[in-house]
Amino acid sequence: MHKHADGQPGNFKVYWEYHEKARRNDGWYCFVVYWPHGRSDCPILKDKMVRSCDLPLLRWHGGGDHRGTEQAKIAISDIF
Repeated sequence: MHKHADGQPGNFKVYWEYHEKARRNDGWYCFVVYWPHGRSDCPILKDKMVRSCDLPLLRWHGGGDHRGTEQAKIAISDIF
């Protein structure tokens, strides 16, 4: 999402367990920035494929109990 409802810039979340699996298998990420508009419209503003090994430096921190793994946030500007 380009911006959250409170006006803060959007970001991407990457989870350590899944990221490590992607790196071991030469995986890719597809990053998509969208602008939610109403209930049914969601135009895509930008998209980009990035190899898992080419992500910017990730800072891992607790990801909450719902995923059981650490997470890192990536600013949209770090990808595009």
